Amino acid sequence: MEASTVRVGWIGLGTMGLEMARNLQQHRARTGQTPITVYNRTHAKCALVAEHGAHVAVSLASIAQTCTVVFLSLRDDQAVKDIVTQLLDSIALETRDEPLLIADLTTVHPSTTQWVLHKISQANTKVRFCQTPVWGAPPAARSANLVYVTSGSNSDSALLAEISVPAFAHTTIACDDPVRAAKFKIMGNFMIAGILETLGEAMAVAHDSGISRELYLEFVKAMFPVAPILGYAHKMVDEDGEASKTQVGFNIHGGMKDVGYAIDVAKSAGLDLPVAELAHKHLQWVLDNGDENWDWSSLAFALRKQ
Repeated sequence: MEASTVRVGWIGLGTMGLEMARNLQQHRARTGQTPITVYNRTHAKCALVAEHGAHVAVSLASIAQTCTVVFLSLRDDQAVKDIVTQLLDSIALETRDEPLLIADLTTVHPSTTQWVLHKISQANTKVRFCQTPVWGAPPAARSANLVYVTSGSNSDSALLAEISVPAFAHTTIACDDPVRAAKFKIMGNFMIAGILETLGEAMAVAHDSGISRELYLEFVKAMFPVAPILGYAHKMVDEDGEASKTQVGFNIHGGMKDVGYAIDVAKSAGLDLPVAELAHKHLQWVLDNGDENWDWSSLAFALRKQ
């Protein structure tokens, strides 16, 4: 399959999915490639991509029957299972000559990836599945500055890389096994959570010991002037530390899910993640005493209030 002529479907237009799909369609329109076809549970959101030339699918079945590569950008593991099941059911009702490649960008537990692979193998269809998560917050998605993980065969990985860069990502990292790709994404998110925990602790001590969070931010700006460290540090300082309540890139619910998954991955390897357990504890405090819709950098707020 050629990336320029492949029929691309996109399912899921949430905060990240909308930005990625819009960038992908705009890129394909600029470069004379075939338009993408989008589907979303809330149909009105499709218009935000259709105005750039995308087609709008009337149903999941129509995407399953007409597209050769389908990207999923969904809320959680259960949504992935539901959508994959519906796609497979739709394909089973039709005679399909071409194979279908499903690329799931959702951050899921490795057991979900295993479930999907087993489901596809049992369906006996011409469907291939790649776990292909991204790293980057909504601003990075908006500016097509994401890091995209590919998986699957060399040819599938190369095709997905060609479709995604520079359309919605600035680089790709190849990870051959889909289950390993799911673990890879989770452990990457754990590192970000660890940075948040360390920043939060440092900011709390800086404030209470008289250094001040604002002065500590100057150290972060001088030594670590890169996203996401600097962005999260600003959220912990701006508006007297309240910015993490309003400048939401990744919320408490998502943070707790991913940190919990990291703890699970570590346990399956016979290891502990003390930093992840601390971060999970502080995120739980915010959930109990604040709002699940705050940014996950608000764990620093928990450290100051406990």
